[in-house]
Amino acid sequence: MPAAEGSGQMNERFNAGRLVIIRRGSIIFALIVIVSALLVYKLFRLQVVDYEKYRSDSMSQLTYEVSIGAKRGTVYDVNKKTLAVSSTVERIFVSPNTVPDMTVEEYIKNRVDNATADKKEGMEKSLREAFSDYSITIKQDIANELSGLLGVEKSMVLEKLAKLNRADETIKRKVELEESAVVKEMVSRKLYGRYIYFVEEAKRYYPYNDLASHVIGFTNADDEGVMGVEAYYNELLKGVPGKIVAAKDGVGGEMSSSYGSYISAQNGTDIVLTVDWTVQRIVDKYIQAALEQTKARNRVIGIVIDVKTGGILAMSTKPDFNLNDPYTLDEASQALLDAFTGTSEERTEYQKDLLFSLWKNKAVTEIYEPGSTFKQITASMVLEENLVRIDEQFKCNGYITIPNYDKPIHCHRTSGHGLLTFAGALQQSCNPVFVKMSERLGLSTFYKYYKAFGYTEKTGIDLQGEVGNLFFNLDTFSNVDLAVASFGQNFKVTPISHLTAICAIANGGYLVTPHILSATLDPDGNVLTQFENVRKRQVISQNTAQTLWDILEGGVLEGGSKNAAVKGYRIAAKTGTSTKTEKSSDDKKFYIASCVAFAPADDPRIAVMTIVDEPVGDFYGGVVAAPIASKILAETLPYLGIDPQFTEDELKRIGKNIGNYVGRSSSTAQKLVAQLGLDCKVYGNGEMVVAQMPAADSRLSVNGVVVLFTDAQSAQTLVKVPNVLGMTASNANKAIVNAGLNLELSDGDMSMMDGAIAISQSVPKDTLVAPGTIVTVEFRHYDGMTD
Repeated sequence: MPAAEGSGQMNERFNAGRLVIIRRGSIIFALIVIVSALLVYKLFRLQVVDYEKYRSDSMSQLTYEVSIGAKRGTVYDVNKKTLAVSSTVERIFVSPNTVPDMTVEEYIKNRVDNATADKKEGMEKSLREAFSDYSITIKQDIANELSGLLGVEKSMVLEKLAKLNRADETIKRKVELEESAVVKEMVSRKLYGRYIYFVEEAKRYYPYNDLASHVIGFTNADDEGVMGVEAYYNELLKGVPGKIVAAKDGVGGEMSSSYGSYISAQNGTDIVLTVDWTVQRIVDKYIQAALEQTKARNRVIGIVIDVKTGGILAMSTKPDFNLNDPYTLDEASQALLDAFTGTSEERTEYQKDLLFSLWKNKAVTEIYEPGSTFKQITASMVLEENLVRIDEQFKCNGYITIPNYDKPIHCHRTSGHGLLTFAGALQQSCNPVFVKMSERLGLSTFYKYYKAFGYTEKTGIDLQGEVGNLFFNLDTFSNVDLAVASFGQNFKVTPISHLTAICAIANGGYLVTPHILSATLDPDGNVLTQFENVRKRQVISQNTAQTLWDILEGGVLEGGSKNAAVKGYRIAAKTGTSTKTEKSSDDKKFYIASCVAFAPADDPRIAVMTIVDEPVGDFYGGVVAAPIASKILAETLPYLGIDPQFTEDELKRIGKNIGNYVGRSSSTAQKLVAQLGLDCKVYGNGEMVVAQMPAADSRLSVNGVVVLFTDAQSAQTLVKVPNVLGMTASNANKAIVNAGLNLELSDGDMSMMDGAIAISQSVPKDTLVAPGTIVTVEFRHYDGMTD
């Protein structure tokens, strides 16, 4: 082979080898670039894209968090009386991932082995004394202890302890400090500090149980508001939870606090309500009594409101529930549940329905036909529009006919009222006259005022669940609809909506917003914010409002609202009775009896609404609901500093407090009694008074009698109490006086009782009592109370 040829072949091989090397190098370089890119991408994912995820995963392996509940804000009444407050309790939880899988015997040995030499003997002795069964596992012992001390199921504790990857499993919440102290003592004795933990939380407490339960509401197990202001102002009240972030060692145990952090909870804001504890107690008392007396099938409502600001002083629905035990039914509801015959699933659902019904605040979540209490609204419309004079006369024949309607519209007094003025028509609640007023108003004007009084919108009261009102379809709203609407029939409103409209009459014509919140407070009790009392708009003039004050007061003095009268006060009131047409049939009727009143009639401060839904027996508003309003006003007005005003004749009838005559001579005692303008009767032949009836400081009205006993034998004298039920006031007074006893009226005075009938007496008939005993009798007006 020539040298040149050999040299060429060698060059070719060299070049080919070099190309192979270059290609291999390129491939290797490309692989390095790709691998590097992948590594960079992976690092980018780890450090940027998925940083938070891996940080969280890493932190969860190194730390664990325990939530610290914030203390919920306190709820006060308007006078800073506590209505709802949170107390400190504890949550007890176990840390399953730290509980050793060994017997008690092994546990004791392990603990002693790891103790320092000087502590081994003492530790073993104390641990053996702490345990009674060395053969069971530590998990079984923990389950036994917690079950016995906390009253929880042992199986539940074992199930929680079986979750080996968990650091926090709740055993029991809301544990009172006294109860948790016993558990802590056990934990200390058995050295369970790394397995059983305690963390503070808050427990809601309601000092007055069922007081204003539908207004205040309650919280659930997580301290979240469920209803009432607890729910409406939940974000304000609940605060911000804190937390403990604790470090974990290699086996999942808790490390020194220096490796963790503590973030304090921010407590909730304290709030002050417009509710007045005393007024609420008064309303609750009489609404409960009304529920029992009327046997109302669908609950009873009472509301007291400040007519000028819209602040709710009291709101009560009975039956109600215990705020500290809200999941327990009342007696009547429990009886219904006990009588239920469905399946267990159906029974559970029925129980829920009963609870929800009990929890509903009837004043804001249900609608009803206002009946004749709406007539004052219609009256305000025609007076404001100058469509009627208060002295204009009308004739009521007991019914009225209207065009394009073949049925007569009846008055509640079917025989008719005869001639009466417009003012008298409102006082006597005459339907035909108000049908005539609807004709004068017309559809558009009526609806204009209906809307202006706020009926077409929710009131905006700061309570959950307020529903809207239900009016006629405006597209088909006819003169017949207008006629019955004029006296409050065939449309429905919430009680709070209707009462808000009444306030516009009582305060001089302005629509206000009903509200529960008065102010919020800082931790030192200083006011942070205060509710702004805003007038939405003026609906009627001051002159129209004052005209209605006078007319409605006349209805209490001599009209259909006599049972709303209060001795010493000027009361304006209107009663109503509506049929629940959707539930009633020809054979059985269901009614709603109601009354709205405000006082004092010459300068209104408060308004009261009482509603009895489906009373059994008497069902007219003037008979059933008005007396409740009277009793509420009789106690509330003087409490609010509104003093009674009496004429000279009324002052004479009020009576006098008698003195203590025991130990005085008979002649001296008789003179002292005579000075009070009271009669005196002496039993016995002694010279000194040894006993008297009534007792000292008792109040006796004019014509009352003080009985003096002058020897031991006479002091044993007894007389029989007569039966005065069903009698008129004058006849009842005669019967009691003739029996040698004293009559006391439960409310009012004899001047207000003309025609009233006795419905109850404090001492049952035929009871033997001492002469001079006071018998309290309640009277009720029935004549003209059929609306």
